[in-house]
Amino acid sequence: MDYSKAVQYIESFVNYERAIEWSYPESFKLDRMKALAKELGNPQNAYDSVIVAGSKGKGSTCAILASILRMENLKVGLYTSPHLLDIRERIRVNGLTISESRFTETAELLARTLDSYEWRKDPPTYFEVLTVMAFHYFKEMKVQVAVLEVGLGGLYDSTNIVPAKVAGITPISLEHTDKLGKTVSKIAVQKCGILKGREIVVSGIQTSDAESVIEKTAQERECELWRVGKEIQIIEREFSPEGQKFDVKAPFGNYFDLSLELLGLHQIANAAQAIGLAKALEKKTRLKISDLSVQKGILDARWPGRLEKAETHPFLILDGAQNKDSAEKLMEALLRHFTYNKLIVLLGVSQDKDLHGILQVLAPETTQLVATRSTHPRALDPLLIREEAAAFGLSAVSVPEVAKALKEARSLAGPEDLILITGSLFLVADIKKELNTIGA
Repeated sequence: MDYSKAVQYIESFVNYERAIEWSYPESFKLDRMKALAKELGNPQNAYDSVIVAGSKGKGSTCAILASILRMENLKVGLYTSPHLLDIRERIRVNGLTISESRFTETAELLARTLDSYEWRKDPPTYFEVLTVMAFHYFKEMKVQVAVLEVGLGGLYDSTNIVPAKVAGITPISLEHTDKLGKTVSKIAVQKCGILKGREIVVSGIQTSDAESVIEKTAQERECELWRVGKEIQIIEREFSPEGQKFDVKAPFGNYFDLSLELLGLHQIANAAQAIGLAKALEKKTRLKISDLSVQKGILDARWPGRLEKAETHPFLILDGAQNKDSAEKLMEALLRHFTYNKLIVLLGVSQDKDLHGILQVLAPETTQLVATRSTHPRALDPLLIREEAAAFGLSAVSVPEVAKALKEARSLAGPEDLILITGSLFLVADIKKELNTIGA
């Protein structure tokens, strides 16, 4: 099996990230995931873990946390989803993606493991396979800490078999309402499923509905709870198109004049939560996290596709905001960090996302909208996006092909304008591929 065959093999498993309709939680089987991990010797028990659930900011928080821990000269595994350009992005050790040869070796191991009647009768999912691959690779690489981003929900997610001593819950909002629940409270119950008992839980800034569920669950499961905005206080300092500075004050320590290149107040909150998770890990293990590691880790943190400045004159900004709340954070950050004349929006969303809510936020600031669709099978028809935009009084055109849509957006923008590409990380991924092609 070569690398391309290994990728084909992994992609042969049912992938609910690409499916339009499927049942929840029936499609997720933690018993199956536990059995799969047991086949590989339960590698998830070989290191300390931090697990992070939530609706927004999970990936950024995990990336910042991993960056802080690396600065302490720890060997750190990072498992995130989805990927932008390469499946190997999901599995990293000390910032480096798993190599093609290691990916292939691990896929071959799984192929041998799953070559039995029992596993062919009830095969794992794409996400389960990738998750156990990450667990195994982290053990092989002798990582000391694994930072794990939950895929969907929390309670039934494949990552939830880990014995994490520290858990994070980033801001919770309405998402996947057909599966997780129609209210923030019901969704919060699913997210709190990662709490098994006596962990330190670090919560992001929450609505009152979400916070009450988190507080109740933490109390019932004897978890210590630290909350951004409460126990963990943020003091905003400076900001520019290049980044921002802030302070954090908390019972576990005070941190002054921190520099973060990720943009937006929400990223400061994510960074504060990451600091809390790092110090929680210190409290629950024998690890030590110095103030200098916190400072350097935040400065060095990167997370592509989230308010990513790809070009200037005009600005070309990539962001995967996919619901109303994320769009609000995005627009707040654009107005905070950038000065421009016209805002040209290149928008593509998935069928199950809140297009109306996204447009409700973007429309008042948008001069022209270009509707398109990513290559993802769940991408919404751009004609429907254009129709919805017109209902908001927006001047909009529909350009289905991503490359042509980018060209159209550029034709509408002058050097002092800003082109925003948003609505889906799948669209961001397609645009990044296009930019790489143009630059090649």
